[in-house]
Amino acid sequence: MSRTLDARPELLADPPRVVRAADELGTEAVAVMLTAPSVPALLERLGITGEDQEQLLALLPRAAADPELLAAVTDAANRLRASAGLDTEPVDLEARKVTHDALQQRLLPGEGLIPILAFLVSTATVRTWHELRGLEEEDSWHVLADLGQQMRVHRAGTGRLGLHQLNWVALNWAGRLVHLGRLQFDLSLRPIALLEHGADPAAADEPRRWVIGTHIPATGPLDPETVEASFAAATAYFTTHYADLGAGRSTDEPAFGHEFLCDSWLLSDALAEITGEQSNLARFAARWERIDADPQGADSALFFVFGLRPPVDPSALPRRTRLEQAVAERLADGRGWVSVTGRLLR
Repeated sequence: MSRTLDARPELLADPPRVVRAADELGTEAVAVMLTAPSVPALLERLGITGEDQEQLLALLPRAAADPELLAAVTDAANRLRASAGLDTEPVDLEARKVTHDALQQRLLPGEGLIPILAFLVSTATVRTWHELRGLEEEDSWHVLADLGQQMRVHRAGTGRLGLHQLNWVALNWAGRLVHLGRLQFDLSLRPIALLEHGADPAAADEPRRWVIGTHIPATGPLDPETVEASFAAATAYFTTHYADLGAGRSTDEPAFGHEFLCDSWLLSDALAEITGEQSNLARFAARWERIDADPQGADSALFFVFGLRPPVDPSALPRRTRLEQAVAERLADGRGWVSVTGRLLR
């Protein structure tokens, strides 16, 4: 079942599976949207502030006046406007990264400008999806403000305007992710064999079920009380507004909304050794039952601790905190980092 933006279904009686824009945008419309007087307020809503906002506002008229760059923005925006919901695939912006980054060199060096502009002009579809699935307006904007957060992470690591986490932000625009309190949560179909036996089957037709993924934005400490409140809010939200995803489960399966998954470098056993077993990080990791591990997690640790991507000389990494020092030492001496997939039943 799909909906277009000019349809207004009853919220809970017949929840949609997909929301699509009624019409595709043309380049002229996108040029108007990029230079509209309302753009500064939209940037604030999307969490784009400070130097990122100032630089982006100065670039928008030039981007709108470049036909080839504008066409790329329009194409990406229309694909984003067709991707909101459960029965669609989030847009793979990484697949066109090389082409997009080559185009943006006309305006400034770096990466991610074309996707950023596409996100700006494609918010209506995902905002409609949020509304139809019961997400409050401020919570909806909180999700989309992750764009600004990811741009700040990019600037901290590179010193310039841009975006690394293209497909992560595209997941936000697909409507699968919500930000409730301290944590972020997303919906995904996962193989039951992985969830229950720690084995990820190769066959594409293996049975799957919807689970709630858990993500930890870099917005402050993982205080156990605030973490607990986030999990409680997630269970309340998803069981109320996505009750249809629990239909057809057997009695021996966990009820939808009570099964969480987390794929993260933060679940590594090394954190208890580094920060102490009673630290917030170690206590968060201890919540999860380990069902899988990836010994090639060094790149994740490098990015989330230092905001950097390879190639990097580990000996040159900063060591301002105990965590930075420990991660840098492990990357330098070859121990690397293990990322872990954990499961939590509540």
